[in-house]
Amino acid sequence: MLRAMLRDLRAHAGRIAMTLVAIVLGVTFVVATWVLSDSTAASLTSGDTRSSVDVVARGTTPEPVLDEEDLSRLAALPSVTGATGVLAARAALVGANGKIVAGSQDRAGTGWDRTGRFVLAGGRAPTASDEVALSSSTAARAHLRVGDRATVFLVDGREVHAKVVGLFDYRTLGVETVPSVAFAQPTARSLLGTAYDRIELRGTGLVPEVRAAVGPRVEVRTGAQLATEARDDASAAAESTRESLLVFAAVALLVGMFVIANTFTMLVTQRVRQFALLRAVGATRRQVRRAVLLEAGALGFVGATVGVALGIGLGLLGMSAFAPSDEPVTYDVSPTAILIGYAVGIGVTAVAAYGSARRAAAVPPVAALRTDATPPRRSGVIRTAAGTILLAGGALTVVWIAGPDLDTTERVLCVGGGVLAWLGVLLLAPVFATAVLTPLARVLARRGGPVTRMATRNAVRDPRRTAATSSALLVGLALVCAFATLGETIVSISGAAVRDMVPEEATILRSASGQDPLGTDVLDRVRGTPGVTEVAADRYAIVPIEHGGGTSTSSISAVEPRGFTHLLTPKITAGSPDLRRGVVMDANQAAMMGVALGDDITVTFPDETRVTQRITGLINTVEGQPLIYVDVARAPTAFRDKGVTSVYALGPDPTAVRRALDRAFVTRPDVLVTNREEVIATESADFELLLSTMYAMFGAAIVIAVFGVVNTLALSVTERTRELGILRAIGASRPLIRRTIRLESVVICAYGGVLGIAVGVLFGAVMQHAMLGNPLLDIEIPTDVIAIALAGMLCVGVLSALWPARRAARTEVLTAITTD
Repeated sequence: MLRAMLRDLRAHAGRIAMTLVAIVLGVTFVVATWVLSDSTAASLTSGDTRSSVDVVARGTTPEPVLDEEDLSRLAALPSVTGATGVLAARAALVGANGKIVAGSQDRAGTGWDRTGRFVLAGGRAPTASDEVALSSSTAARAHLRVGDRATVFLVDGREVHAKVVGLFDYRTLGVETVPSVAFAQPTARSLLGTAYDRIELRGTGLVPEVRAAVGPRVEVRTGAQLATEARDDASAAAESTRESLLVFAAVALLVGMFVIANTFTMLVTQRVRQFALLRAVGATRRQVRRAVLLEAGALGFVGATVGVALGIGLGLLGMSAFAPSDEPVTYDVSPTAILIGYAVGIGVTAVAAYGSARRAAAVPPVAALRTDATPPRRSGVIRTAAGTILLAGGALTVVWIAGPDLDTTERVLCVGGGVLAWLGVLLLAPVFATAVLTPLARVLARRGGPVTRMATRNAVRDPRRTAATSSALLVGLALVCAFATLGETIVSISGAAVRDMVPEEATILRSASGQDPLGTDVLDRVRGTPGVTEVAADRYAIVPIEHGGGTSTSSISAVEPRGFTHLLTPKITAGSPDLRRGVVMDANQAAMMGVALGDDITVTFPDETRVTQRITGLINTVEGQPLIYVDVARAPTAFRDKGVTSVYALGPDPTAVRRALDRAFVTRPDVLVTNREEVIATESADFELLLSTMYAMFGAAIVIAVFGVVNTLALSVTERTRELGILRAIGASRPLIRRTIRLESVVICAYGGVLGIAVGVLFGAVMQHAMLGNPLLDIEIPTDVIAIALAGMLCVGVLSALWPARRAARTEVLTAITTD
């Protein structure tokens, strides 16, 4: 029996071609994700590392705390055979184009030493005060070679000019920033400071001695421990990448399941007599069900085989495309990735086909005597009832919770209610199809032509099939529109938050790299610029916050109280903006932490200094902006002196202030002089790039859905061969048949598209309310995305029908009307 069914499957390979494509695409996404994440982990841990270091002593805070006295004391320990202090400080290299070289500037500068961490790739080590060596990758990005002159900006704004005498590759020790600039050691001490980032020691049995010598302010780690930390960090980074991408793969597989389930439903319907004959000759229900599932498994195996091969290729290609061109790449295709691909391909196909297998097993033997036999189908009452309960329950949950100042539990429940409502819509899709398309068919029956009438009636006569086909499109489009709504709302709120906080006339100075602080010298120079009368600077950090409900992580900004109230314009919703009295906090963040005006919170700064202050003011801001503002005078000295995130300047003549600051920093490519609207535009562009990436990821699901439409129409044409033959016999032309199939496809796609857009926008409203605390319906409608989606659905409807319509139009009349 199984051989007969597999033989029938091979004989009608065209029926399952599009289903095979859906399986292949889903498996490809999963395997590519696995290969990409495994290769990322392998690349992060495959670099040239050092094993000659026995023990490392380093501070417990990000700032260097070890000095020459510590180095001498540790070098004098009996078991120590070698000790070297390693310098690390902020340095910004200027490329040949006059701009700062992309990359982190923190700890980018160091001193050349004999630890073995430098491997010369060209030239020699720096020895004189006007010489420097560059990492090979940084030199390539800067377009600098040995013999060129290089300019380096230090944390205090000093400008260093040096000759490039060498290029080096770097051997890492655990998790550390790879330096890009190395000076001679004496020069580095004069330029970068005398505090050591760490001290590397060689010897045996050093850990107890070193710990006793340095005390609790310094942590002592072995080289093996640091190597393990590096591997763990690489694995965690790869796992994070994998989890993020698997979300998109899961969406693609979910859409694929709709396509597979719909295909097997139609295949079972078309083979009722075959199943009845099998039952008549002695096959049991279990045997028929198992045969259909094995048929699905065979299809899944073929799709998984192709998908695994394509996934490996796509993963390796993606690793090559996204990895830095100047960094070595290690490719890793693990057996796990291959096994996961096969498990997903076979498992998803079998699960999607299970309902059809049950219906095939329920076909009675007597159905073999009928020419119009169909498999038994449930009435759909249970599905409709479940969908109604989920939709009503989810919607009521969202409406009940909706309100300002949601706590964490309420936010989770709000999103959960949105998900339940979404599932309810999917279950009720046949009901919606009937409710929407039936009146449309009646209207078109009176006003439309024969093509329009037949197309709409074909779409509505089997609402389950229409719903199953359009649901795949619904899921993909709903996700795109949901994140588009969320993104547009975030961009709008973020821009409004900046406009509320910063006056339009202010000139803003930021780091040109966009990720490193400016030196405090920038603040001093701004204050001394003619025409500047008000200056404010913020120092941004993400730190742990202790409160009555526990500990949370939040963003803070340390600001001068006068600048906060006289230059910046915070919109206080409760309390006072005076930072001398206490901290000012975002109301939404306060609700999440379970704190209110008058409560105390404890801020732990990066150097582990703990400062407890009272909440004396509440404002409305948004994620991405500082959520807590503190008086800079209450921050530890190390935090104040490390640098500033942004500087704001204002004067009687804003235009003159901008020109004066442009002139003051014309020779400082590390400083970006800008204004409020330019800052908003830059932040919006960065966020929209992220959204575009997400749209591309969800695009795989939409592509699968398109193949599902093609497959459904093709199988529908096969199923309606007799009907099409009769239409041809009574005078329907081939162009009319083609137009009918095309319009039917457009109706199905338009229905799925409109429903998907509606669900997506509403779910986006729920997400932004839960994440941002914004009023539920106070959203930005992504009109451009919606317009593109609608136009795309119409195009998809037309293109999806090209092959099925052509096939339907070529139906031979005599052959068709004699078909059962």
